[in-house]
Amino acid sequence: MEGGACGVLCKIAKALAEFFVNAQGSAISLYPSEVAAKSGVPQQIVGEVFRALASRGYMECVRYSYRKVRCTVSRNSPLWTADPRSIYQILEDLKQNL
Repeated sequence: MEGGACGVLCKIAKALAEFFVNAQGSAISLYPSEVAAKSGVPQQIVGEVFRALASRGYMECVRYSYRKVRCTVSRNSPLWTADPRSIYQILEDLKQNL
């Protein structure tokens, strides 16, 4: 995340941080399509990242139609932070453990 170059995980981390900074309540629902639009990362890649996060318990995802998925992040999830560096570290750790 350092040094100016921002790869795919960095872009997703920054987008998620923007969603969390404005979130209210005990949970936030996110759609891969809206995170993809905000981050500039293809929706399919965001979907894969979300599936990996859900498999590790960072979020809960529900498919509500053939192509639509909604993921919920609760406030007690370590993913919920307005600090993109913390989110990026979670994503990097997840990548290393796949």
